Amino acid sequence: KILTVLGVIPALLLLYIVLSTSVNVFARFLGFGGLVWGVQFTEYSLLWMTLLGATWVLKRDKHVTVDLITGLLKERTMVYFNLAHSIMGFAVCALLCWYGAVVTWGQYQRGVVDIQVVDVPKYLILIVIPLGFFFLSLEFVRRFFASLKEMRRKRSGFSPGKGAPIRRNPSSPESY
Repeated sequence: KILTVLGVIPALLLLYIVLSTSVNVFARFLGFGGLVWGVQFTEYSLLWMTLLGATWVLKRDKHVTVDLITGLLKERTMVYFNLAHSIMGFAVCALLCWYGAVVTWGQYQRGVVDIQVVDVPKYLILIVIPLGFFFLSLEFVRRFFASLKEMRRKRSGFSPGKGAPIRRNPSSPESY
């Protein structure tokens, strides 16, 4: 499943970052130069890890939230808040996906290269930006429809005693 891959790849990149950094520190401690390309690919890994892992984190509702105000909202209001949140999240992510694709395509067409220890075509580094925001956009669409379903369920007269449980966040897998 794509979402699982979006969770595994960042975990592997984090493992690479830890091992690469450890090897560099240990090698320098022993008086060797370390991996000259280690820092460069750690930088790339941080970008890829963040953008690929964001959808996986959002799907599980494990991202950082400030619920000072939303914790005070009534359940019905919270459903409307979730709808608005999903619409805004989709709009921002779709815009960043589009702009990221435009920039990445421009880098590809011009043949721009990131010149460091290892020369890497810039588009290979940046391609994760439109890709990551594309998956985030899809997740916000899924959350929107989950909130709509929750709103319809509440309007149809379901209550906790009649069947479906009331969930604080309708798109969270842990809230089922």
